[in-house]
Amino acid sequence: MNVFYTENNIKAVCDGDTVTLYLTAFGTGKYGPVSFINLCDEGDEIKAGEPFGDCEAKKGVFDLISPVDGTVLEVNESVLDNPALLDEGVYLLKARADSPPAHTLGEEEYEEYIGSDKARFHNPREF
Repeated sequence: MNVFYTENNIKAVCDGDTVTLYLTAFGTGKYGPVSFINLCDEGDEIKAGEPFGDCEAKKGVFDLISPVDGTVLEVNESVLDNPALLDEGVYLLKARADSPPAHTLGEEEYEEYIGSDKARFHNPREF
């Protein structure tokens, strides 16, 4: 398994051509408690650099940006019903990846990034 992170606080766990996407703990902490979440549907195509959903949180609405091109295999329905589960690190969706993750960071790079001013002031609507 390979793990990648994006500056939009998405964690991608890749196992073969299956990728599982999560919102990172830094992301949930940065935006505050999530009160509502929208995700694409099973069977939908997702594109690297484009939203696969959005979240409404205490500090506003932000897009969930995909790091891969692919097809959604499974949406975590429990997080749609209870967005507070994001604080527990539950996954958002699983997809069959048509490409390797784009614009990603390794774990050490992500740790450095989240400690920077760039991370604190990053606009979640930018890729």
